[in-house]
Amino acid sequence: MQIPPELTPQVAEYELNGIKMRRLVFFDGPERVTYTPPAGWECASTNENLLLLHPHGARGEATIRRVDLARPEPFDEETTKRLTEEVLFSVPRGATNVGLVSRQNNPLIIEGKETFLVIINYDFYGEPQSRSVLFLDRKKDQLRFQLTSPRSNFQHLQEVFRSSYFSWQNL
Repeated sequence: MQIPPELTPQVAEYELNGIKMRRLVFFDGPERVTYTPPAGWECASTNENLLLLHPHGARGEATIRRVDLARPEPFDEETTKRLTEEVLFSVPRGATNVGLVSRQNNPLIIEGKETFLVIINYDFYGEPQSRSVLFLDRKKDQLRFQLTSPRSNFQHLQEVFRSSYFSWQNL
């Protein structure tokens, strides 16, 4: 199954224990891939990115991006080094004190698929920032779950965003 390149979902509501929830539905022919974003987070789709914004002015931003792969890439030393460098170079122009916090193979398995996680810190206009990128390889593409926020609330937002990873169905 392949998620369409533009990651443009339809929103479907459902009820769970009396609470109304929303789920994003991506169509691939007759197949449905679903994802439940963190409760209350706003969603917007821009081409190949799904943007998720934390409510209440917490200044956290998450994106889920789909990238085509020429062939499956195992998370071996060569690939993880390249992906780590990509994350380090992804900071905004003008960022300073860019540093690697951690990199980890398989911090979690999502629907039986392996992952690779990179976390970095940097300063941007004097404000300490943190960014995490979780890579998940599928057969012909890769999903990249990125969270960027001020360092002061990064840990909390990371936990909330990470808990939503498990809601993916039919990847």
